[in-house]
Amino acid sequence: MNILGERIKKLRKQKKLTQTEVVGERLTKGMLSLIENGKAQPSMESLRFIANQLNVDVDFLIDDGTLTMLRNLYTTIEEDVERRKLIRDPEELQSLTIKIIEKIEPYLSEIQGTNYEQIRLREVYFLMNRTINKAKSLDEYWKFIDQYEEIHAYSQMLRCYFYLCQAAIEQRNYNETLAILKQGEKRIEPYELMMDPMVILDLYYNLTISYSAVDNTRMSDHYLQKALNMAKKKQIFYRMDRFYHLLFIQSIANEDINKCKEYIEKLMLLSEFADDPAISVRYLYSKLHYMNIVEKKYAQIVMEIDHYKTKLQDYLFLFKNPIFIGEEMYAEFKLQNYSKALQVGTALTIPDYLHHPIDLAKYYQFFAVRALASYYEKDEVAAKRDIIFAKNGVEDFPETIYKKFIYKAFNEIFI
Repeated sequence: MNILGERIKKLRKQKKLTQTEVVGERLTKGMLSLIENGKAQPSMESLRFIANQLNVDVDFLIDDGTLTMLRNLYTTIEEDVERRKLIRDPEELQSLTIKIIEKIEPYLSEIQGTNYEQIRLREVYFLMNRTINKAKSLDEYWKFIDQYEEIHAYSQMLRCYFYLCQAAIEQRNYNETLAILKQGEKRIEPYELMMDPMVILDLYYNLTISYSAVDNTRMSDHYLQKALNMAKKKQIFYRMDRFYHLLFIQSIANEDINKCKEYIEKLMLLSEFADDPAISVRYLYSKLHYMNIVEKKYAQIVMEIDHYKTKLQDYLFLFKNPIFIGEEMYAEFKLQNYSKALQVGTALTIPDYLHHPIDLAKYYQFFAVRALASYYEKDEVAAKRDIIFAKNGVEDFPETIYKKFIYKAFNEIFI
């Protein structure tokens, strides 16, 4: 059935256009004749050209009922993708990922990439498959950037760069991460005024942490200030808790106590203003670290965690973050409760989602704490195992308070 060709031919005649007028200098009259008679199928590029010549959207030419069906599928898939973000259980997450793939797969031959919904479906299908198989090459993913640009979906185009950036940082390839982001920044320059400000803030955030990862403080501060100025100008509070948390951790890592105090106060105010459980818990991460490193209020750590658990009863899943184990273990260690510190730190792990050198160094420091507790409890085998793991982990990282602690602990255990 030659629905597409017949539709093109009918529309051309309605607009009183000759084949020569439609083809212009892009196609040949013979090719258009073959398309109209169902003897050839146009490429997507040619179809967009024909639609533009006829002054209609591509979807108008190709919609035989499939378009509506795919839009309904797109809505369902986006709901699943949003639901995925809230799932913490790995098995449940894997199950939903497979279901998303299975929902899209039967329609792949119909998904031509002519509009946003279809490109997005193809992209989600790729992402879900790569979630299951991390070895899947990213070469195919770059085409989505071009496709989104063609339909002027510039914010989504930039989000593709964020995914590529995340894939690079997962490999601890910080220079490649930065190169990808810089490429994305350059590509969106002509479109920046047309883009969602929150996506631009995401760009500045990613550039801030990426420059920080390669120990370029000057450029990290540059993009941080760009983000803060933009947020202030546009009255956007999106990601502000993360920016201030990043500033706080950097000031701790660099032993800048005055800055630590400034940013912990900003985080506290933001937590009270936002009334968001996730922001409250992120503030608690910072507060516990501040109490341990700066205030040295070790005895109050457990009470502080219990207080917030009572306050946020409906969000206890947020407290599964290993940061709570690490900070409580550190406090018990500083109180010289070495046996209790080891008990608390039994399940200590480094979360899979952590990739930034400063974040990782902080967690490696927790392993150094556990190593010292084992050493003081006369378990040299466990002490040496943990301190070697910690020292090897931070060897290539910038110099920070965490790295200094680890090297000092290593020397104490081995020398």
